[in-house]
Formats: sequence, C-alpha cells, structure tokens
Amino acid sequence: MSKSNVLRVATFNIRYDSSRGLTASSLERTMDASGEMPWNSRKRKLADTILFHRVDIVGLQEVLKNQLLDLEALLGQDWRWVGVGRDDGKEADFLMTGLFNIPIRTICRFCMLNSNITLQTPDVPGSKGWDADLPRVVTQARFLDLSTGKKFWFINTHLDNAGPLAREESAKLILRNSQDLFKSPDMVFLTGDFNCEENDEPYKLLTGKKYANNNDKSQSDNTNLVLMPFGDTRYEISNKSIETSYGFSNTFTGFSSSVKPVRIDFIMLNYNSLEAQNVKVLNHGTMPNLYDDNMHISDHRPVVADLIF
Repeated sequence: MSKSNVLRVATFNIRYDSSRGLTASSLERTMDASGEMPWNSRKRKLADTILFHRVDIVGLQEVLKNQLLDLEALLGQDWRWVGVGRDDGKEADFLMTGLFNIPIRTICRFCMLNSNITLQTPDVPGSKGWDADLPRVVTQARFLDLSTGKKFWFINTHLDNAGPLAREESAKLILRNSQDLFKSPDMVFLTGDFNCEENDEPYKLLTGKKYANNNDKSQSDNTNLVLMPFGDTRYEISNKSIETSYGFSNTFTGFSSSVKPVRIDFIMLNYNSLEAQNVKVLNHGTMPNLYDDNMHISDHRPVVADLIF
C-alpha cells in the first residue's frame, strides 16, 4: 500500500477565541470559571496536534480571522485554507474553514480546482434560517490529488447549536446540494460539528438511518431527499484487524468534568463511493484534547479517518 494512496481526513472544532477584545493583561489569565484557557495559551498545542497526526485535510469550525492567521504561522507554509466568514461572506466572525496540506518542499499533492459557499438564505450573508440562533454556512471545495489523479469534494459545516428545525433543514439542504456530486465519480467528504447525536433527525437524514439505534430503516423524509446518503466513516472501517474506532467515543467534552460528553462531530463519505468504488476506510479515531498539564486545547476532540482510494 502506497502512502500516497492514503488520505488522512480530520474534523476539529477549535473553539473560538473568547478572549478577543480583552486587554493584554487579561490575556495572561490562566483559566476562566468554565475551565477554558485563552486562545493564546491553546493555539500552539492545537497546531501541534494537527501536525503530529499528519493530517492531509481538515475541516475546522469556530475559526476567527485572528485564529486562522495564528494557525497559518504555526502550521507553516505547507498549508493553505479555503473559507469565508459567516456574517458577511468574507472575514467577519467565524470562518467555516478547510485547511489542506500542500508539501511544497517536495511535491504538491493537492490542487484545489474550485470552491463555493452555501448559505441558508442564498445571496444574503449573515442571514439566519428557520429557528437558528446564528448564521450558518457550508464551505465546499473540489480537489485534485496529484499523486493519484483522483478528484474529491470536501464539504465542511457547523450546524446550529440552538435550533432543532435549523439543524434538520440544514441537513436536507446539504443532501439536496450534494446529490449531483454523488452522481460523479468523485468522492464527497462531509465534515463538521453537527450539534446532534446519532439518534437525532439530522444525522439520520444524512446517513439514511443506516446507523440509527432503532429498527426503522425507512427514509426519514417523505420528500425522498435521501437518494444517496452519506456513510459514517466510524462504522465503515474495512480493516478487519481493527475491532472498532480508536480512542474516545465522544467528541464534545466541554472544558470541565461537569459537562456531559457527547458525539456530535463526524467525518462522512458519500456511500456510493464506499459501495461501488474502490474506496476503503482504513481506520477512524477520536484523539485527546486534554493532556498532563490539565489544559484542554479545545472543548471538542479532533476526529481523524484514513482512507485509501
């Protein structure tokens, strides 16, 4: 198996910089009441996590412009990004960002062919849909892997934290916009913080209820949106020597033990690639976000999957 045929995909909600706007002395504080350390303390270990796990492409959530600039400096010149701010479609507030590794000192592996942004209300940056608490966007980009000649789409999103209808309708919107992509020979990845668990409707919509913990495998929606659903890479591991996903099960931890951990961050792949094409999930893992110094690098754990195609 050639390393160049293996693609390491990750998703990581890095927790926005809640210290922005504070004075310099405030930035030197150790830990707030929730257990959160300031971004200035977290950023180096967060970047080290991405580098240590040798990620090829990662979907990030809750990225502010100053955080993106920090990551650019810390990750080095091998990395590029694509994304826009959710408030103005440019740079304001959170950027829904995809980072991809281009080892320019050796050979350029990835070439981004094109990208676009999907808003809940098209052409109105900063708009909120349904019962959403905040504006939400989807970043979508198409890549060419120059080492294999294969093309793939990478979709990254962050569903609303407060509105159940917004999460469900956003899942439908993602599916609707993905159907034409599913018909192409390209793989389609979907990463993100979905703010929902496996038994919630958005997850069941996106996966066609394949993994839901119930006996009802019928379509979740009578409009027949789920023509070709996504597969959850956690449950599609083809390597029989690996019993299950590596590491933790839950992906959101908060910053203290008083927070109930849940699994809400997913790496998905269009299921027709898993069934009809020579695409295999080699492994899947949820990595630590807390180390011996008792500092959480984020309130989410990074999720990683290796695929061969």
